[in-house]
Formats: sequence, structure tokens, C-alpha cells
Amino acid sequence: MKKNLLIYFGIFLGMLSFFSCTEEEGTEPGNDSTPSLVAYQYTVSLPYDVDCDTQIRLAVNNRIEAAYYLVEKSETKAENVASMGMEGYLDYVVEHGTKVEEIPASLNADIFITQLMGEYAITVVGVGDGQKVYSEFTFTGILWTDVATGTYQPASMYSLGLTDIATTLQVCGDDPTTYRFKDLYGTGKHLVVNMLEQQGSDENGNYSFFRIPPTATCWSYGSYGTINVRDVGYWQGNDAYVTVGGYESGMYENYDCFLCIQYYVEAGYLSSGGYGYDYFIAD
Repeated sequence: MKKNLLIYFGIFLGMLSFFSCTEEEGTEPGNDSTPSLVAYQYTVSLPYDVDCDTQIRLAVNNRIEAAYYLVEKSETKAENVASMGMEGYLDYVVEHGTKVEEIPASLNADIFITQLMGEYAITVVGVGDGQKVYSEFTFTGILWTDVATGTYQPASMYSLGLTDIATTLQVCGDDPTTYRFKDLYGTGKHLVVNMLEQQGSDENGNYSFFRIPPTATCWSYGSYGTINVRDVGYWQGNDAYVTVGGYESGMYENYDCFLCIQYYVEAGYLSSGGYGYDYFIAD
């Protein structure tokens, strides 16, 4: 019986050794047998723009000698793969793509790709031991078109020290009812407004009503934290406020805008009335 136990114990130790060697594959320098490249796609954070920027993170093993990436329109990649074949296309990426300079020193790298307007294909190729390995992604960037430059006047918050801001009014290429004041609250922090079908007029001309969804600004108020904005309709939970009663927000035909807007923190609203009028004056 004791002899049998020793035999079983020996087999068990052999199994431990087998599993131990398997775990070390790819984690201990020099133990990898083949090149490996793993890539992940992430949503960018400020100061990058989530609408048209993306982040690719690479993790490679010590068999990767160099890595390259190529960004092109999705239809262009499809045509290239069809004409070259996948192996030929990987050679094309190495020849015409951008080399990732951080590899192999750190064995990982972050790639930030910016200003993508439309649908793009991103192909990353790792080269090592005469082999090529790859990952591929797609990203569809939202096209924003400038319609007017001008000055945003946070008039309702002048009393707290806010001053006029130079900004650009843009319209979304995928949705003509969506506009934004680009970088109004800092790089990558825009104020988006959503146009309504209703229209109105006053002594300054015809205008279209719009909504101001809850948006975080770049400002904070003492220990109360981030200052946010929204229209009175969102504040009161009643859509009727945004088109009647003196709480309207609208855009004139010349792109001048008036915004009935509430500045607030988590604990409550700011300023004595809790809301007021801001203005965008187009150049």
C-alpha cells in the first residue's frame, strides 16, 4: 500500500510540473515558442473626443520584434484584401503602416487614433520569427461640420465669474437635428443641443426650439463638485417648459442662439434663481 501511495504521489508531482510549465508559457521571458499579439479597443477619455477618436492597446510577447498598424476606410481595406489576399494584405500593412515605436522595449503599447470621420478599419500586425500575427477592428467616427464660429455668453453665471467663450457651432453629419458647441467646457467637452420640429418668432426673426440635455461642465463649485447644465424641461421633468412660458431655447436662422439653462450641482441649483439665459452670438 505504501508503495502504491509513493507511485501515486510521483504521478501527482509530475502533473504539477506539467501544469506549472504550461502556466509559464508566455509569462516568463524567453519561454514563448511563437509570436503573440493581443489587441483591445477602448473608448477614449479626455482630452480625446469619443465621437471621432479611438484607443488600441497592444500586448505582445517577447517573440514579437516589431508591430505596425494601418488605418483606412473599411471599403478600401475590403478591396485590398480581395485583391491581395490576407497574407499579402498583412505585408501591405507592414510596408505602408505606422510602426509602433514602444515595441519591443515595453512589450505593450497604447495607440491613439484621432479624427476618424466615417467607418474605418484598423489592422495591427506583429512580426517575429519570420511570422506575422494580427488583430483588426472597426471604428465609425461621427462627422461634425462647422456651421458658425462665435462667442458663447454664459450670462446667467456672470455673477459667479464665468466669462465669454469662443466656440464653434457644429452640426452632426449623421443627424441634422443634433448640434454642438465644440469644446465649450474644455477640450473634448462639448455642449450638445437637440433641435425640435417646433418653430417660433420674435423681434429678432424666426427660430427653431431645441433641448439641452444634462451635461457636465469643466467647472466645479467649492466642495459641491462638478457644475452641470440642462434646460428647465429636464430640471422640472416636464417637456412643456421648453416651448412655452418663457423658458424656451432656440436657434435663429443666422445661428444666433438663446439658451434657457440651469446650472446645478448634485446638491442643488446655483445662483439665486437656479436658471437664466445664455447666448451664442455667431460671427
